[in-house]
Amino acid sequence: MTRTDRLLCLTLFVVLSSIYFATVSGITCSNDGSHYALTRALAEEGRFTIESYDGYAEGNDVAVRDGKLYSDRPPGTALMASAFYGIGNWLPSPLIPLESRHDPGNPRLLYVMLVPVWAGTGTVLLLYLLLRELNLSVFSALTASVAFALGTAHWKYSSVLFSHAPSALLVLSSVYLVVRMGRTSQRHWSLPFALGLLAGCSVLVEYSNAILVAAAALYLVLAVEAPSSRGQLVKAGLFVAGGLLPAGFLAFYNTVNFGGPLRLSYDYAINYPWAGDLQETFSFPLVQGLRAMLIWGEGGGWCDPTCYNQGLFLLSPVLLLSVLGVRLYVRRARSESILTLGLFLTYLLLFAKHRTFHGFTADGRYLVPFLALWCIPLAFYVDEVVAWVDHPVRQALAYLILYGAFFLSVRNIFLHIGFSYNYQLDLSQLSPMVVQPGNWSYLLGQVFRNVNNLPLLWLSDGLALLLGLGIWKARSHLPSRR
Repeated sequence: MTRTDRLLCLTLFVVLSSIYFATVSGITCSNDGSHYALTRALAEEGRFTIESYDGYAEGNDVAVRDGKLYSDRPPGTALMASAFYGIGNWLPSPLIPLESRHDPGNPRLLYVMLVPVWAGTGTVLLLYLLLRELNLSVFSALTASVAFALGTAHWKYSSVLFSHAPSALLVLSSVYLVVRMGRTSQRHWSLPFALGLLAGCSVLVEYSNAILVAAAALYLVLAVEAPSSRGQLVKAGLFVAGGLLPAGFLAFYNTVNFGGPLRLSYDYAINYPWAGDLQETFSFPLVQGLRAMLIWGEGGGWCDPTCYNQGLFLLSPVLLLSVLGVRLYVRRARSESILTLGLFLTYLLLFAKHRTFHGFTADGRYLVPFLALWCIPLAFYVDEVVAWVDHPVRQALAYLILYGAFFLSVRNIFLHIGFSYNYQLDLSQLSPMVVQPGNWSYLLGQVFRNVNNLPLLWLSDGLALLLGLGIWKARSHLPSRR
């Protein structure tokens, strides 16, 4: 990593974490409420049952077995959040209370919200580093990373305690490691173990990430060379050893709470009785599901800004330009493109078949953990545009389309957040005079509802950076093992 890369990563960390943190409004609905119920049960009572806090799940995202109440969410997000909940005991109270739907007076909630904020920010940094690993220019990598950070639903889910931001971080961490292992000539035997650990932890956050584990293992065997057959066995053994740690915990969690290592919380979900049956869960018509994922779904028209059913390309038209970069990506990085585009398309088809589309969210939010993979071709497209120095008119038109699509995407995501649960954006409050300062003040105030607590984020950012610097310096003094 060059000095420029380090400086840009530091800048992105501070700026994006500030934007995401300022957008936070606490617990917004039953989904993050279910995660938070398990968070408090773990942190305060040391147990998995959530009877003391099930009101946060609003009678919706709850699993019931033998008369006991559980979160029907995978446990990984709450495990992370419970650690931050405990850290909150040692940090200053909020400067202003969070306008949370649940538990607004709890000062530790502010630090729980660092989980999606830092996970979302970390995902953007990893995307930038992955693009640089693929030999893209600083400009192309930075442009695609910022488009991903602010022009997609990643912004929204980096400010709420859904599982999407932690899942995105673990997914992209796994992809980054496996790509780096395939491209480096030096054999770092710690990397297969770390890959197994991260990919395994991703399943703790989202059960569907089991497909990622299989893809990473297959890529490790087929595309990442080892110095010998013995080296291949060692590499495979380290990968499995890393994955056994989270797999062992998930087996324990499932057995203790749901009666067996392969029995999931979904088997006992009260409002989704079909969730434990894969054939029933993935029974939605594919064409209708793809339309919902990519454009719009049921309930509301495509041009209705208050409609939650907007798909990937309707919310983020800048991602349409990724289509133009696919050919370049495949040509310049064939094996990496097969891995990342294959994963993205697999999950697109999987979630297009998901029954949740029928009468529920009908949007593309399930793709949020994998959106960074679709932004990789966007960076290759930008790289080609930069190279069009001999075609100034063509280049100017390409930049006009690129930045027009980017700013339209930012506008869409901004409004999408404002119309989400626990936000109260009302366009009727705006003056017809668009440039009036009161309009901007109102719009920014409705979305950046936690801006007054930014000094506490910067304190936390500083502590995290100091800790990271200390770990890096300690590692630099250790003997290299390869």
